[in-house]
Amino acid sequence: MRPAFALLLPLAVFGSTLLEGLERAFGGLDRLREIFRRAQELLVLGGVALALLGTLVFIASWALAHARRANDHSRPWLSRAVLALAYVPLLLTAVAAAGLFVPGMAPFILKAFALAVAIAAVVWCLALGLLIAGGSRRDLSRGRKAIILAGTPWYCLVVYMATFL
Repeated sequence: MRPAFALLLPLAVFGSTLLEGLERAFGGLDRLREIFRRAQELLVLGGVALALLGTLVFIASWALAHARRANDHSRPWLSRAVLALAYVPLLLTAVAAAGLFVPGMAPFILKAFALAVAIAAVVWCLALGLLIAGGSRRDLSRGRKAIILAGTPWYCLVVYMATFL
């Protein structure tokens, strides 16, 4: 028992000097808590701004997609695949939303949002590729719908992160 006490005694002394040093440097633990709270607010504000920028990119690309005219060459396999993939981020956003109401799913909120945003970026690229390649009126309509659906995680992420402000 004496060796354990001999090991813990310097640790206790060092821990108290560390706390005293922090208290002198930051003017007490209350000041340190205030600094951490402000840093968290800035990070949340930056995250909201980034999510809002992503939202605006999706909406702007959807609006610009209406300038594309349909042609005679149809690409039904590509438009159907892109539209089907666009439902994946939508479903992951529903899982994140369920975490707000089902306490057991709460740890999955940010994970579901992160995966939904990553898949939405891929779907957005594919939908823009479809719109650039062109297609029939129905194909372009599917591409526009895919862009709006893929933007859903971004829209919901703005609202979710704004609740922390």
